[in-house]
Amino acid sequence: MDIVNRLLSLGEFRDYVSTYDFGSLPANRLVIHHTWKPTRADWAGQRSINGLKAYYEGKGWGAGPHLFVADDGIWLFTPMRKDGIHAGTLNPRSIGIEVVGDYDHEVWSGQTKVNALGAIKTLMERLGIPQAQIFFHRDVSPKTCPGSAITKEWLFNELSNYQFKPSIPRVSTLGEVVASISAPVPEPTSSTNYVHVPAWATEAVKFVTDHQLFTVKNDEDIRDAVKFYRFYQLIKSQP
Repeated sequence: MDIVNRLLSLGEFRDYVSTYDFGSLPANRLVIHHTWKPTRADWAGQRSINGLKAYYEGKGWGAGPHLFVADDGIWLFTPMRKDGIHAGTLNPRSIGIEVVGDYDHEVWSGQTKVNALGAIKTLMERLGIPQAQIFFHRDVSPKTCPGSAITKEWLFNELSNYQFKPSIPRVSTLGEVVASISAPVPEPTSSTNYVHVPAWATEAVKFVTDHQLFTVKNDEDIRDAVKFYRFYQLIKSQP
């Protein structure tokens, strides 16, 4: 089984989806699941992903769900441009979203909730998916999945009230932010590699370059530039 096997923050996931090629017949519905096992307490990131991959392969499956959403971020599993295996008759042209945890007795909470709502809303916006095309696994299965505590009324209410908030660097004071922005810029080295800058990052890369904040040499630097620019815009907008 070939999987993407990549962990993204919610902001990175939104950037990823904005330019992702969903193919000539993109998904037109979402199917929501919960893992049940592993629970949130059991979740161990890469080790859990490896275990889930082995589990599906043991069932003879050539694919699985598309996303696993946890406290640590959004794990890309089966490529979203391909049909996965996760919900029987709902598999074709759907994206299967597994929310890590057991939600038979409690609703999503904490960063898992933020990531799950953000991932769902991002895909709805990008693919033009209406609420009527959001399904639960239990719609076609005797299971309680995505958990008895999760109802469509609750989910749709949460989605309607959800607003994406960009991640803010973890610093204890504004002074630390100012100090880090004002810190001396390292001299560029002769080994600088020039990379292709995607359209969604052009403004951010230009900002950090014009202000000589750091040299953009690779894809990771591009992502850092976008995060820095978003934070700068957030600080600038404060009264």
